[in-house]
Amino acid sequence: MKRLILIRHGETQYSKKGQYCGFEDASLNATGVEQSHRLKQRLRSFKVDKVYSSDLKRCLDTACIVFGNKVIHKRRGLREINFGALVGLRYDDLKKEYPELYRLWPRSPEKLKMPKGEHMLDFTRRVKRCFNEIARKNRRKVVVIVAHGGSLRVILLKLLKKTLDKMWEIEQETAAFSVIDFVGGVPKILKINDTSHLKG
Repeated sequence: MKRLILIRHGETQYSKKGQYCGFEDASLNATGVEQSHRLKQRLRSFKVDKVYSSDLKRCLDTACIVFGNKVIHKRRGLREINFGALVGLRYDDLKKEYPELYRLWPRSPEKLKMPKGEHMLDFTRRVKRCFNEIARKNRRKVVVIVAHGGSLRVILLKLLKKTLDKMWEIEQETAAFSVIDFVGGVPKILKINDTSHLKG
């Protein structure tokens, strides 16, 4: 790739309340729709060759608002981790209901297995496999990926050559975007978690 633009979907009722959403097919709320329109204005001068998105509604709707004139290529592999029984819970809820997960979450994410959901290592392998396929098919192109906080963190960890225990150091707010250029195949981070278009 020549350039990669990573976008987290706009706000949903789950993200507004700090709840885990995962595979739940939540829609953007009114704020999320407005955020997406602001992001469209922010990115209007960017040249884009191809747009990929998680196949979940909150990402597709964000992608369609921002890049309505482009074909959106859906990829299931870009989905958020399957939170299973944790859907609708907040991190603080884990302390009482899943104390072992609560303990492992910030320190050892590689050991996390979501009850009735996905293991963190299976999730990271899935996202990396999907990202590698996108990169392989789009040499010397400007590519957009619209996805989720977790899946975008996995991609950024890979590009930054950081280990999974650094996952929570990477902020990914709703409707934020990051820009990475590739010079001789080496990633150079130009922006990360930019939300300047949402201010004011």
